[in-house]
Amino acid sequence: MQVNIQEFISQAGLQEPFYPGKRAVKPCPQPGEYKSHCVVYDWRNPNLIRIEIKAGLSGHDLPDKDLIRYPVCFQAATYMEIDVQTGEIRALNREGISNEDDEDETDGEGSKGKSGGGKRPSRKMKESENRLSFASAVEGAKPNSGILREIVIMGKKIAHEAFVNVVDKFFTQVEHAKISATDLMVAAGRLVTKFTPPAFMKPKGDEDKVYKYNREKNEVMFTGVMP
Repeated sequence: MQVNIQEFISQAGLQEPFYPGKRAVKPCPQPGEYKSHCVVYDWRNPNLIRIEIKAGLSGHDLPDKDLIRYPVCFQAATYMEIDVQTGEIRALNREGISNEDDEDETDGEGSKGKSGGGKRPSRKMKESENRLSFASAVEGAKPNSGILREIVIMGKKIAHEAFVNVVDKFFTQVEHAKISATDLMVAAGRLVTKFTPPAFMKPKGDEDKVYKYNREKNEVMFTGVMP
């Protein structure tokens, strides 16, 4: 699912600048004990954005003895992950890497390193890329698009076909500063087609299609049941 990063983050409740290297916490205080929670926005990995729902207001993992006091929906992992399309940033990074960094790729390797089938990115090069990613983002050259690759609700991975339903529900919840993972799971389940029940049962009103029951086909299943 293709997303505009800044628009997505804004609709996800974070109303402040967001860029590689940043981690922000949006508290969702609730009345009552052990009900408050928060949304954690984590872009410390330049190539990945993680939006996670956590129990408590600190944004940190709580000890098990405290976590068990919260509703079950906060005890298992609930998060979204966005793969950042960093082609533009990586191009800027590579332009900023000096020849000294390239030479460091083979430091300590000798002739063995040169004959190993190509250069291996050095630790210095990786540090340079991360540093320049952050600097470029601060200057306004941050990536604009990404791919929503994974949604997990209460420890269960959600099918890609349900992403739109879950995201829409999450945006509505975070707008009211109250996240319910169980409601997100219900939104994911809306892709299941619900048929109307037979005539002797009262429909609930949330059915998607009318099922036409064929007595001749169905009565075979019950042959021999009645005396």
